[in-house]
Amino acid sequence: MSNNLLKLYIIDEYDTTLGYHRSVLPLDVRLGITTVASLDDQPLPLRWGILATGKVAHDFVAQVLKVLPHHTIAAVGSRTLERAEWFAHRHGIPSAYGTYEELCRDVEVDVVYVASLHPNHKDHAVLALSCGKHVLVEKPMAMRAEDAQLLYDLGKEKRLFVGEGMWTRFFPAVEWTRSHLHDDENELVVVEPETKIGQVRVIQADFSIDGQDVGPYPSDSLYAKELGGGSAWTLLPYVVGAFLLPFGGREPDRIAASGIIPEPEEDSDVGDVAIGVTMSFTVNEQSGRGVNNNDSRPPPENKSIASGLVGYLAESSEVTMYAGKTGRIIVNAPAHCPTSATLIRKPIGSRGNGTTGSDSCGDSSSSTPTKIQVDFPLPLPTQEVEDSGGIQLPNSIGFAYETEAVRRLISAEHYTFPQWTPEESVACIQIIEKILKHVHQYNEDVMS
Repeated sequence: MSNNLLKLYIIDEYDTTLGYHRSVLPLDVRLGITTVASLDDQPLPLRWGILATGKVAHDFVAQVLKVLPHHTIAAVGSRTLERAEWFAHRHGIPSAYGTYEELCRDVEVDVVYVASLHPNHKDHAVLALSCGKHVLVEKPMAMRAEDAQLLYDLGKEKRLFVGEGMWTRFFPAVEWTRSHLHDDENELVVVEPETKIGQVRVIQADFSIDGQDVGPYPSDSLYAKELGGGSAWTLLPYVVGAFLLPFGGREPDRIAASGIIPEPEEDSDVGDVAIGVTMSFTVNEQSGRGVNNNDSRPPPENKSIASGLVGYLAESSEVTMYAGKTGRIIVNAPAHCPTSATLIRKPIGSRGNGTTGSDSCGDSSSSTPTKIQVDFPLPLPTQEVEDSGGIQLPNSIGFAYETEAVRRLISAEHYTFPQWTPEESVACIQIIEKILKHVHQYNEDVMS
């Protein structure tokens, strides 16, 4: 077998004047909702208030905003004034408050970033919206789907921005992946059909870490059920979010799940430590979007399947793979904050894993590369960022992509994300709720 694999390797550096990468534009721009003007054009500045002072708040707002022009940190609020003042001093924030109410009432704040504990997200977002502030809520937006829907409804009523911080969707590697999955007639920027993989039929995703690298079991907050701990609410949103990328805010036809949870009589206050899940979708071949149609019986070729796992048992490869009729795309590790993606073409009727040869493992006659890898190096942290503690979590400087999307959308008076729509946000939480019911039922059946 000959090996004349056609490869294309692209490195697309972050453009500081554009605030993004040139080979793929953000979805809000591709849809014509916003525009990416030069950052020198003095667009609307945003004044942020940070609600809570943990690691994510440190990386997301306090550090990333130092990289981006036209964003300022106006105030920080914590449960104690001492903690708020410490955080403010560390990051040069002018105002510090010992209550979240004071933060949300600050007239110098335009948008509140809610980075408190998972169970408190909904109440703190309601507080901010009630004070007339736009909100970006760290995921999960809420721990019940109906609470997430309430927040979106409240934002719509008040004409305020409401977004869930599914930052993965804003990384250019994921924006690039989305643009190569299937046709979207609403997009203004057209991608050559030869580099699309067609309707997604198979998805695989994983996100498992070694929990002991974070803190001891079961005392660390990573596991504390009352604090929203457990992999279901910390890691599973990423995997479910990956499943939903080709299908929008559609719920799957079927869900099967099992997991490892402590026995109630031993650790009733500890969340799950691992979950495996499989789900199937009915797809519409015409539009390439998922549809819910449990009453009909479409042919098998209109079905897709997704499988994944999350947990704290050991560190997994953490990649996401989408396979379609004409190829597959791999969102490379770490898939929840990726800097690269790989597309491998597969002509219909052939078999193979990215090699080209006489046994039809690819289309050697085509001038289109069989394998395309695109790298999107992250924005570089400034000296100011390094001097105030650097970045604590992997690739957190990539929060810049999501942050800039918030500014563009508010400037355009568009008050939700197209990258992670309210429908997807609510559906993700609904799915996680159903998965948890499956996991608990599975464990009850095993123990009975």
